[in-house]
Amino acid sequence: MGRTFTGLGINESSSAFSDSNNDRSGEFPTTSSQSRRLLIACASDNYNFDELIQQLFPDLESNSIDVQKQAAMEIRLLAKNKSENRLKIARVGAIKPLILLISSTDLQLQEYGVTTVLNLSLCDENNKLIAELGAIKPLVRALKIGNSTAKENSACALL
Repeated sequence: MGRTFTGLGINESSSAFSDSNNDRSGEFPTTSSQSRRLLIACASDNYNFDELIQQLFPDLESNSIDVQKQAAMEIRLLAKNKSENRLKIARVGAIKPLILLISSTDLQLQEYGVTTVLNLSLCDENNKLIAELGAIKPLVRALKIGNSTAKENSACALL
């Protein structure tokens, strides 16, 4: 995962919340400053988003839960900030691995998967694909047995 960004100013008080007021998972641990820098880098016009998402996509299928969590968190943040990123993320095939994360027994990983799918679902063009790829049953399962954030975000994603 050795992605680093230098020379980027970050506002440590910035929030990781979704544009919809339904993302209650809050700030990530202090190690997330790399992700905040990632967001700022992606917001710049000269950054290659397609290259970044191609780097993150395989991490969703890693054998390491920590690597999966980091990738889901970064993709979630990318989907949160730019509506065009939501389409790009769906086009590279990230929805199916995210759905698999929703079925995880690790509740935090499940939450990250749910919240990322919620952010992707904010783009109407992604909703049909999300349903076709089988997200409904895992989202309903997370609604029943997930932590409070996963439950709330599952309900929102299902709407």
